[in-house]
Amino acid sequence: MKKYKFFVLIFSLLLFAACEEVLDKTPADKYSDASVWGDIDLANRYLLNLYNAYEYDMAYRPTVNFTDDVHTTHGWFNNWFLGGTTADNISPLGSSMVMFWDDNFYYIQQINYFLSKIDEVLNAYEEPQKSDIKADIEHFRGEAYFLRAFCYHLLVCNYGGVPIMKAPNELGEDFISVERNTFEETINFIVEDCNKAFDLLGDNMEMGRATKGAALALKSRVLLFAASDLVADGTAENDYVGYSSPDRKVLWTNAKDAAKEVMDLGLYELTDFGAPDRASVAENYFALFKSKDLSPKEIIWGKMFVPDAGVINNINQIHGTNSFGDYGCTAPSQNLVDFYQMEDGSNFFDHFELDNEKYYRNISSKFTNENIYYNRDPRFYGTILYDSAKFKPHLDALAEIDPLGIYDRRTRITIQNGEEISKRFGLDTKNGPIDAEDGTLTGYVIKKFQDDELYTSNSKNENVWIEFRYAEIVMNYAEACLELGEESEAAEYINMIRNRAAMPDFAGDIWSALRYERRIEFALEARRWYDLRRWKMYDAALKENCKGIDIIEIKDLDNNTITTTWQQVNVEDRGIFYDRMYWLPIEREELNKDPLLVNNPGYE
Repeated sequence: MKKYKFFVLIFSLLLFAACEEVLDKTPADKYSDASVWGDIDLANRYLLNLYNAYEYDMAYRPTVNFTDDVHTTHGWFNNWFLGGTTADNISPLGSSMVMFWDDNFYYIQQINYFLSKIDEVLNAYEEPQKSDIKADIEHFRGEAYFLRAFCYHLLVCNYGGVPIMKAPNELGEDFISVERNTFEETINFIVEDCNKAFDLLGDNMEMGRATKGAALALKSRVLLFAASDLVADGTAENDYVGYSSPDRKVLWTNAKDAAKEVMDLGLYELTDFGAPDRASVAENYFALFKSKDLSPKEIIWGKMFVPDAGVINNINQIHGTNSFGDYGCTAPSQNLVDFYQMEDGSNFFDHFELDNEKYYRNISSKFTNENIYYNRDPRFYGTILYDSAKFKPHLDALAEIDPLGIYDRRTRITIQNGEEISKRFGLDTKNGPIDAEDGTLTGYVIKKFQDDELYTSNSKNENVWIEFRYAEIVMNYAEACLELGEESEAAEYINMIRNRAAMPDFAGDIWSALRYERRIEFALEARRWYDLRRWKMYDAALKENCKGIDIIEIKDLDNNTITTTWQQVNVEDRGIFYDRMYWLPIEREELNKDPLLVNNPGYE
């Protein structure tokens, strides 16, 4: 933890002075410390800037990049997949990543400073104003507890037990005696803050601020992680990365009860996507993530954006297709695409096979179209842009080439007399006419989270980032029930998620069904990295190389035929895994500041 960051409180909207001003003069562009904590409006602005600091996951380096679901177009995660991330080389970790150690402790310091000062605001007022603002002050306090718990949940789920800071550090203070708290102590501290937040917050706060439901949703997520195999199967290497003597029944009961608390509020519900109409489901699933505010009842808490203030949401620019001049940074993998079931709930490879050259061959007697994208789980069409998927038309000269507005990944070859007479690469390929460098290697681009009404590469998104939604709570509840042996209850809630997506009740193994739903329902939503690790399945996931697709369309003028082939290609060699990769390393710089800090297993 950096000594100096803790008091450098620089904000986008407001600057605070951390010490007495020279000659007792207050600069015109700053507020003195006494001014801030003597005015409820300024204290509120301080708190709002803590919200502003909260980074949405789907930025340049989202957590899904650690997984088998995507490939980073620009190679940012190569070092991780080569096993090269260590305390001395933390690439790809950095300040743009939501779970980074340094950033979270920086915000925790700011939150603790707020909590240490908030009573001064109340004491600065006389009656009757004091009575009028008391409820607001308590709400502020609850919001700060929630935000602190949120930071700590990112830390504990990525690093394990970390130093618990309940009070602000003083300027110049060193940390040579600070130790990591155990995993159990850190979890208990987060739950305590969530409970404090719940007691102080309202059900209907100003949109975007923490609520009782947000506090309980955070507790549900944390307790699900805390009950899972990674930390609670009795094999943790030390107390920093798990429990030494876990009582699994108690832990899973706590997780189940936490999810039930959210459900019992009666404030949230699953969005009706229009099932059984599959086209409506695909459209409405996509539309949920294009919401411009947090009003849908499925959304428990998230972040809203405006284009000219605060943290900028530029998901279209970062992850959109290169034919619009966007960067295509995070590309869905063929591994994920092949995992989507068919619309009847059967597995994709019940109907297709790969031949010796990795071409997809249809072997189905039910779904006989050779196109691998037909008849899939409706959520596929709301999540991933695949070849020929309709998205948005180009508004420039490319509209003549792409009049329908499709994601164009196939290569079109025309032959005559057995010879190639023309060849055109898709607009969205590495050989396309616009920004070829940013074409993805997998053949796919993220559709989910994009706004199909934005056209220019420098447009700023106004759609929200959803951090907690009710579907997660439902699945948390189902998993806890399953772990407690309550299979019929678990099945009911798994099928609840499937049925609203126009998918039939699952068939076969219930554990496979649960893991399918968590991967597909929350695809790209920052859950896969944590789920693979919770289940201790991360090593298996990284054994598979990252795959993509190559699509060739051949038009034979002599025979007046058009044939298309879909060939699986290798995008990135993986297969390297070390047990240490279940956790992130603490950076050497932090270890050097505090000799009592112990790094995670394998990173010493």
